[in-house]
Amino acid sequence: MKTFYRILSATLIACTTLIGGACDNGYDCSLENTAYNRIGFYNINEAGIEETLAFPQTLTVSMMINGRDSIVINHISDASSIKLPMSYTHTCDTTIFSYENNIKDTIYVEHENIPYYVSMECGTVMYHKILSLHHTHNFIDSARIINDYVNFDYNENIKLYLIK
Repeated sequence: MKTFYRILSATLIACTTLIGGACDNGYDCSLENTAYNRIGFYNINEAGIEETLAFPQTLTVSMMINGRDSIVINHISDASSIKLPMSYTHTCDTTIFSYENNIKDTIYVEHENIPYYVSMECGTVMYHKILSLHHTHNFIDSARIINDYVNFDYNENIKLYLIK
């Protein structure tokens, strides 16, 4: 009789495992559904070599969303890069860098929104293609788009070269 219960228990465990595994649809719908624009800070040293730069001042980053200024990063320092969400509904993102002493730079990133169908279970996410970049010149010397396709990867999209 003990053997019967052991076989019955093993069979029930095996069936439960199979049924539980069959309920998994195989899709991993990520909770993160926003593609971030990754921006790195750089300078050019005296030898003309590009160097990563930890931003020397306290930085607050805000974005203009529907005509309102919304803070997305508040008072960071010594950052060598940041990531910023991109608009699903607009084709130009306006980002304001506020430094100490009320000095500001504004960056305009024009982009195309590209809907990307993941699956029936996960729906659609939005990727972006950066078309152009304009900025003011208080602390930003120049900027360069190095990867115009913004998706869920960790590749840097924009390099900002800061004034020394």
